[in-house]
Amino acid sequence: MLKIKKIEFMKVLYDDALAQNIFSIANITFSNRSPIQGALLYWQQNESKEPYTKEGDYKFFYDLAKAQYFAAVKFPKDCDLTQDERQELAYLLLEERGAIGTYSFVSTKPKATFQLNKAFQEISFPAHFSVDDFNELSIVKQLESNDETVYEQLPYDRVFLEAYRNWCHQAVQLHPSRLIAYFQYLPFTYVSYANPLLSEQFLIDYLPDVNLEALQYNKPVLARLSMSFKRYLVTTLMANKKHLNPDFVDQLDDFIESNVFYNSFELIYLPEADEIPDMDLQLFEYDRGSYKWAGSEHLVKGIPSLVSQKYNRYGDRRLTNAEMDKKFKAYSDEQKQLFTAIAELHWLNRYKNELDWSYICQYNVHLTEQFLTAHIHYVDFNALGQNTDIAVNAEFLSTYLHRFNHQKAVPLIISHLTEQFYLTHKDEIKVDLDLLYKYMDNIDEEEFLRIESYLLD
Repeated sequence: MLKIKKIEFMKVLYDDALAQNIFSIANITFSNRSPIQGALLYWQQNESKEPYTKEGDYKFFYDLAKAQYFAAVKFPKDCDLTQDERQELAYLLLEERGAIGTYSFVSTKPKATFQLNKAFQEISFPAHFSVDDFNELSIVKQLESNDETVYEQLPYDRVFLEAYRNWCHQAVQLHPSRLIAYFQYLPFTYVSYANPLLSEQFLIDYLPDVNLEALQYNKPVLARLSMSFKRYLVTTLMANKKHLNPDFVDQLDDFIESNVFYNSFELIYLPEADEIPDMDLQLFEYDRGSYKWAGSEHLVKGIPSLVSQKYNRYGDRRLTNAEMDKKFKAYSDEQKQLFTAIAELHWLNRYKNELDWSYICQYNVHLTEQFLTAHIHYVDFNALGQNTDIAVNAEFLSTYLHRFNHQKAVPLIISHLTEQFYLTHKDEIKVDLDLLYKYMDNIDEEEFLRIESYLLD
C-alpha cells in the first residue's frame, strides 16, 4: 500500500495547440517510495471505445451515454507504477485536483461536525408538538436571536424549547438535501430565513413551502438568485402586501437587475465527504488516515472534475433524464416558468415544446448563439433583447438585427456594443449617453470610451 503524503498541483492551463488540453500538472510525494514528478492531467475528445488511450492512459468519461470527452493522467516515463496503480492514482488526482498550491496530508484530528440525526433523537418532542407553531417569521427571528420572549409565547416548556432551538439553529446551516427528511420538525420558514446553502433550483422545487418574506433576509441566497427569481420574489411580496426588506426597498431595480447586489455573500458548496460514495482504494492511502482530504476541484474552470459530475456548484445532485422528467411533470406552471430561467441548455432542448420561450429568452443565463441559432424558430427576439446576462457575438447580432424591436432601446445590443458595431448600425439602433452609462459594466472599457466620444460630439 503506497501512502500519499503530499500532492502539489503546479499549473492550471489550456493549450488548444496541443492534442491534449492540460489542466494541471501534479507532483505526488509518498512516505514509502520515490516521488512522482510531473504527472499531466488532461482532457480530450474521445475517438474510440477502448478504455485506454494508445499511450495506455486510463480514460475517465464525463458522460458515459455519449463518451464524447474523457479525462486522463499521463505519468512521466520513469514512473514504475503498474497499470492498476496508474488507474487508481489517476482517479485520485482527477477527483482531488485543486487550485494551484500544495496540500499536505499530515495527521490531524477530524473536524467536529454536527450530528443531525443524533441530536434530533435526543430531543423529547411533546405529544402536542406542531411545526406550524414555529413557522411565523416573527417566531423564527426570536429563535435565531435567542429572544427570551419566545419562551413565553409558545405552548412548550423551556427545556424542550432550548433543545429544539439549538437543533434548529445548527440544522439550518447544513445543505438542504440533508434536511428533507426533517421538514415535519424543522420550520421551512427558518430554512428560508437562515440556510445559506439554498440554491435557486431547490427554491423552485419547494416553491409552495418557501416563505418569501423570510427569504428576503437571507443575504447569501439573495446574492446568487437570478433576475427572474428576484423579480418573482419582489412582485409576490408586494402583491401579498408584505413588507419588503429595508436593504433594497428603495432600490428595487438595482436589486432585481444587478448581479453584484450582496455580492460579498457569494458561496460555493462542495459536498461533504459523507455525501460522496467512497471509492474502495486498493493500492493507495493517505498519511492522514481515514479522514479524506475534501479537495478543491470546484476551483478549476473548464471541463468539470469527477465530483462535479454528480453535484453542481451549490451541492445539488445532478439528475438523470428520467429523474428530471418525473420532477418536471410534477411542476406547477409557475415552477416551470421559474425553472426556464436557470435551466441548462440540455433541459431547454429536452422540454422545448413545453416551455415559455419568451421567458427563456428574457431571463435564461445559459443561452449561447449556437443554441439560439439551432432553436431559432422558438426565439422571441423582443424578449431576448432584454437579456443582458448572456454573451453573444457580433455576427449573431448583425445577422438577426432586423428581428429585434428598435422602436425602443435593446439592452442586449447596447451591452455588446463595440465601436465597429456602433458605426455600422447607429442609424438602426437606439442608444444615448444615459443608456450607454447604464450598461457600461457590460462593455469593454476601451470600446466604451470610443463610443462615448461619438455620442458626446
